[in-house]
Amino acid sequence: MQTTSPSSWLWRSLAIALLTTLAFLSTPFSNSNNAPALAHAQPPAFTDTPRNRIFFWKVTYSTLAPDGVTRPVILVNEKYPGPKIEVNRGDFVTVIVENALDVPTSFHWHGMTMRDDPWYDGVPGMNQCPIPPGTNFTYAFGTDNVVGTHWWHAHFENQYIDGLVGALIIRDPPATNPFLHAYDEERNIILTDWYHQATGPLLQKYMSPDSNGHEPVPNSGLINGKGVFDCKNVIPADLPCGPSERAAIHVIPNRRYRLRLINTAAAASFLFSIDGHKLLVIEADGTDLNPFMVDSLPINTGQRYSVILVTNQEIANYWMRAEIGMSCLPPGVHNLDPIVLGEVRYAGAGVAPPTSVGRWVPKPPAKGQDAEINPAFVAACEDLDLFALHPLKPVPILEPISNNYDIKISFGKSPEDGILRGLLNGISFNNDAWNPTILQNLNEGATYTVPEHVMRLDRRDAIVQIIIDNSGGGEHPFHLHGHTFQVVAQGVGVYEEGKTPINSINPLRRDTVTAPRDGFAVIRFKVDNPGVWSFHCHIEWHVSTGLVMQFLELPDELRAMGIPKHVGKLCETPAVPGFKAHTGFMPKPAAAAAPGKKPAVAAFANSTISTINH
Repeated sequence: MQTTSPSSWLWRSLAIALLTTLAFLSTPFSNSNNAPALAHAQPPAFTDTPRNRIFFWKVTYSTLAPDGVTRPVILVNEKYPGPKIEVNRGDFVTVIVENALDVPTSFHWHGMTMRDDPWYDGVPGMNQCPIPPGTNFTYAFGTDNVVGTHWWHAHFENQYIDGLVGALIIRDPPATNPFLHAYDEERNIILTDWYHQATGPLLQKYMSPDSNGHEPVPNSGLINGKGVFDCKNVIPADLPCGPSERAAIHVIPNRRYRLRLINTAAAASFLFSIDGHKLLVIEADGTDLNPFMVDSLPINTGQRYSVILVTNQEIANYWMRAEIGMSCLPPGVHNLDPIVLGEVRYAGAGVAPPTSVGRWVPKPPAKGQDAEINPAFVAACEDLDLFALHPLKPVPILEPISNNYDIKISFGKSPEDGILRGLLNGISFNNDAWNPTILQNLNEGATYTVPEHVMRLDRRDAIVQIIIDNSGGGEHPFHLHGHTFQVVAQGVGVYEEGKTPINSINPLRRDTVTAPRDGFAVIRFKVDNPGVWSFHCHIEWHVSTGLVMQFLELPDELRAMGIPKHVGKLCETPAVPGFKAHTGFMPKPAAAAAPGKKPAVAAFANSTISTINH
């Protein structure tokens, strides 16, 4: 295995190793008080010189009832959402992971370009092998080229649905923050859909011919890990259910708050609003925008926005709404209340629940019918108007196009097992998590199988255009690792080069874009970041069915960079013999209780093993 690298990389690797060793000596994982304290430290002060920010994570099984319904979960440091990483641009991030599960895991840093650190992008089968159970692994990456609102999540199997998500904030130093004087305080708002079962039972049904490709429907939604579910509607009825609370944001009158919105859902798109208040949009996926005002904001899975909330209304408590787009979910009758509520509490207003009324009030649904859909939530669950979104720092449209990919999204039944699979240009993605592309690339003559769906980008500074053709299906939010791309076109119908209007003047830059139902999205990026970068739908269930491909970017330059020894060492632990892909997290049944004693907490089966993970 090639492990050589440039001298600068070598010195940095030695520094990482030394810091990791010192950190282990000073803060052992067995001391449970230290890890959460380090992971949840106050926002770092801005310094003249960058710092190495070290975070200690322990991944464990647990149980949780965020909306009142108790279920088994997987957590980092026993937190949901998980520990926030908040650093200053230019800082170096070191995350030391202890995998205390009995199955592998890995982590992806969504929105980070991982320039010069491609082996830490966290995708098993592409840039690393999974972290074996009972071992430690260190991720280490710079933040020189990134700023803004991002997030982290597990990238093995479907573990992030089971609880492995958190905020990743790269703060802009005062000298370069264009909105430094536009707000007084910040708040993070993490939105997610929530399932009352672990992914194992859900995947078992979904990855079968009986599902007809209808992905699991969430049972509720959460804001900052909190929600309220009506226990009368629990299915099955014997699930433990009790009181819970909604998220509350405390504000002071006549102040300005930057709300960093992050959609960490498995499938749901949200429409976010706050009763009685407008929102000034200033950021999308880490790109500062020319500000513009909205009443409500659609945000699809994987996407982030920053908005400024001005607390200039009457002193009272107001509902914060994150409405799930029911038209984006599979049809049918569901026990899901699409209106997810939190509270914005003004100082001096007390703690009584809000009585505010939203801009749209649904009629009570008739028995056996779904709730009425908000007409403000467009039928196709589209992004904000592309032509209204322009970066504050203009960059010309990338041209001329060197590599053009017309990628058709479709679904088809596999002749082998009858399961409906996701296809990109007729290929359903499948690879070996223990034989990553970055490792295969060390062999100059490497060839790849069709299901690995590897697209080579060999010429530096070439301009790549991807036309996401979704003319025959429901909406799909697509995410590209390793890059922030330009969104040059988006709409309903079929994209026609030279005829369809494009956003050619200072086009939006982001990393997750929605191809609307029966429509298209067109993106462009420059080939300048050696690595192996996943391109996939961010509806997590669709990843399991194969809506994934990968770009092998500048393979010769990547090969010359080598692979750090501790990354290559992960591949020395092979997959468990007889593993089956996409089995999900399958808790064991709780042990029977002795008379007069409470039932034991559910144990956990060794079943979360996969060949492709998101």
